[in-house]
Amino acid sequence: MIFVSGIHGVGKTFFCNQVKEQLGIDTYSASKLIAEKRSRNFSADKIVEDIDENQLFLLKAIDELREKGDEFILDGHFCLLDGKGCISRVPMNTYTSLKPDSIVLLMEQSSVIATRRLQRDGVIVKEADIESFQREENIYAEEIAKKLGVPLIVSTGSSDLGNVIQKIRQGGL
Repeated sequence: MIFVSGIHGVGKTFFCNQVKEQLGIDTYSASKLIAEKRSRNFSADKIVEDIDENQLFLLKAIDELREKGDEFILDGHFCLLDGKGCISRVPMNTYTSLKPDSIVLLMEQSSVIATRRLQRDGVIVKEADIESFQREENIYAEEIAKKLGVPLIVSTGSSDLGNVIQKIRQGGL
């Protein structure tokens, strides 16, 4: 399993759709898997009240997917906004349990993300907040990849996505 991470609005869904189209690898959204297991959707402001509990639902869903034995991509987050709107790390044991084979971290210019969030979610997010969120997502991605001993590739933006897909194609992740 390849874990694709990045903050809200960075382009994870777009990237995963490109991978599925070009390489035929199934992709799943962590938030959609959690919502299906919980029978509850997430709000547009992306604040998550019960981060720890949600991870239990995610792990159950991933176990079910792994039973099929197919390779897949999971798009998710290393950090989320907690009930107070503060950046909060998803517990490390989530990733030690997920056991990804590799990690892709998507990054993008804060102005691009701000525009996407406004257009998609109707939410105004300050560029400084986006920069802080991306910085913490990056730091934690590096920590997790190191702890798990798995490759990490960091994409610098939409113009770099083709390179990442090529590395996946070549088995470089």
